[in-house]
Parts: sequence; C-alpha cells; structure tokens
Amino acid sequence: MRKIILLAALVVATSAQAEEIVKCNEHGASVTLTDGTVLYLGKQCDAAREGGGAGYWWNAASFLGVEIDGKTYMVAEGRGIDCLPFCSLPD
Repeated sequence: MRKIILLAALVVATSAQAEEIVKCNEHGASVTLTDGTVLYLGKQCDAAREGGGAGYWWNAASFLGVEIDGKTYMVAEGRGIDCLPFCSLPD
C-alpha cells in the first residue's frame, strides 16, 4: 500500500515539469529544486534535506523519487545523474 501511495504522489508531481540544478560530489549528488529546496542524495540510497531531515531515494522510470521525513519529492533529472547508483524503492 505504501508503494501505491508514494507512486500516486509522484505521478501528481510529474505534472509540474521542473529544471533542477544537479551537482555531483564525492558522496553522491546535491539537487536544488525550482522552489529552492536542496536535497542531498547519497551513494547508499540515503537522502537529506538542507535545513534538516533525512530519508532515502530510489530510481523510477524517468525520475528519482525522494522521501524525507514523510514528504515526497520528484527529481525529474534522475535519469541523467551519472554519479548515482541504481536504488530500488525500499519495502
């Protein structure tokens, strides 16, 4: 059920196309969303948000899903971030 809820939230998010700023680093990547939110995506599928909060990220069909403290984000540039490994949605 959790996967269905997360996927539904991400489908809604995909309707708003965004241009994120992606920067690779030694730990993974940082992504600045169009609203100014900065997400840090680690090579171990871990995620954090600037200002606090931790969670995880996963690969989807053409984007990355990120969940931090119960809030879901969609990174549209996900398929083009070469410095990150493939991560599956946790159970």
